[in-house]
Amino acid sequence: MHPHQQPAARRIAIRHGLALVFAYAMALASPAVSAASAVQDQLAIAANVANFARRDQGDWAGLRNLFGADGQIAVTWYRGSIDGFIAASQKMAEDAGTQSKHWIGTPRIRLCGERAVSETDVAIMARSQVASVEVDVTSYASFLDTFARDSDGQWRVVQRTAIYEKDRIDPVAPSLLFSLIYPFAGFDDYPPAYRHLAAGLERKGFQLAEPIIVAHSPAEAELKAGAAQWAGC
Repeated sequence: MHPHQQPAARRIAIRHGLALVFAYAMALASPAVSAASAVQDQLAIAANVANFARRDQGDWAGLRNLFGADGQIAVTWYRGSIDGFIAASQKMAEDAGTQSKHWIGTPRIRLCGERAVSETDVAIMARSQVASVEVDVTSYASFLDTFARDSDGQWRVVQRTAIYEKDRIDPVAPSLLFSLIYPFAGFDDYPPAYRHLAAGLERKGFQLAEPIIVAHSPAEAELKAGAAQWAGC
């Protein structure tokens, strides 16, 4: 090699060496970066799920922001767009005799690129009346949610479906009358998974929004399979 060509060759070798070192460092760093990004995505989705409690607080704008533009929701008394759900919830909130609160557990999240599936245990607590007896109804259920990352980078709900497991009813105060009227209150007209919740809703004039998904049913299995297929993982 001509002496004048040696410095140039040395510079090329150094550049190639640095490129290899950089590529190796990036390869080592990628799993860590990917893992950190996944944690951030899971935290964002978990925060979204927890903020469904904004409904109980009457924060309708905050509730709307949790769902995508075409977001859908299905519960015992409503099935359709999130905008229709909010309008119906506002009307429900105007009834002083309707009190409800949601306990929301920790979601189990499966990330699938720009989509995700989440399952969360929930309890719906509602105060109502049977005849003249004040009662508390507790419904145990779960939310099956599909999520997509929106154009602004935020994770939002595409579809939320409540899956009902069981419920119970208790008089707020000890009541001999309640034990006497319970067998005649018509609870047996409804499926066991949500009979007390459904009876209370219909007493207040709300129609049930069929189909209502029940845990351990073929409909639940089909719903979960469809969510996984949509998410792609």
